Formats: sequence, C-alpha cells, structure tokens
Amino acid sequence: MAPSFARPTTPHPRRELNLSVHRGTHAVTITASGHIDLATEAPWHDHLMRACTAADDTTRVTADLTAVTFLSWASAAVLLRAHRACHRRGRAFRVLATGPVLTGLQLTRLHEEITIIPTTRPVTRAPAPAASGWLIA
Repeated sequence: MAPSFARPTTPHPRRELNLSVHRGTHAVTITASGHIDLATEAPWHDHLMRACTAADDTTRVTADLTAVTFLSWASAAVLLRAHRACHRRGRAFRVLATGPVLTGLQLTRLHEEITIIPTTRPVTRAPAPAASGWLIA
C-alpha cells in the first residue's frame, strides 16, 4: 500500500495571510497581517506589483507590515522588486514594519535600499476598571 500525501482541507492557522488595500489621493497602502512565506506570498506580491505598476497618478506606495507575524527571507525579495518597479515609474515606496519583521529586514540590509519606517503597533486601550463601592483613603 502506497503512502498518502493528501493536503489537509483546512489551512494551517499560522499560514494565514489577510490583505487590505487603501487608495487615497495619489497614495496606495497595502496592509498585510499574518504569515508571509512562499505558500502565501502570491496575492501579496500581486497587490504590491499592481499598485507599483498601475497606469494612474499614484505617487507613493506603502507596504504596511506592522501586523505581519512572519516574513520569510525569500518573500522579503518581493519588497525589493516593488521598490524597483516604483522607482522606474517615479513613485516613492516605503515599508512600515515592527518587531521581528523589522529586525529581519535590517539584518538583510534592505533598509539600505528601501525606505523602511520602524513603527509600533497601535495600542489598544484596556477597559477601565470597574468602580467599586469601597473608598480608599
């Protein structure tokens, strides 16, 4: 009997990638959250390259990676391709990153070629503690 190599029907929870695109006046921001590696990078690559090469009046493309939990070394090359595509069309390209993703981009020395802006994740405010009937003096 031959071994079975069927793929699981549900995706691996850590390999999920969510993307959103925000178009403003002359600017496009592609926000990613989740895990970017060779298995999940295709839609991210497509969104970035579409924004960088579109025949419109875009002057700045931003890749927001502040909610990305993992960026593979191979997938980091997508950022360099996007930067070069923007440069050829006279557009600015920048990357927002934090935490391990920022550290990885700095270790690869991509910050020498691409504008990488270190950021912090938005802080969610904790709910106020419930008031009690006790008076503390």
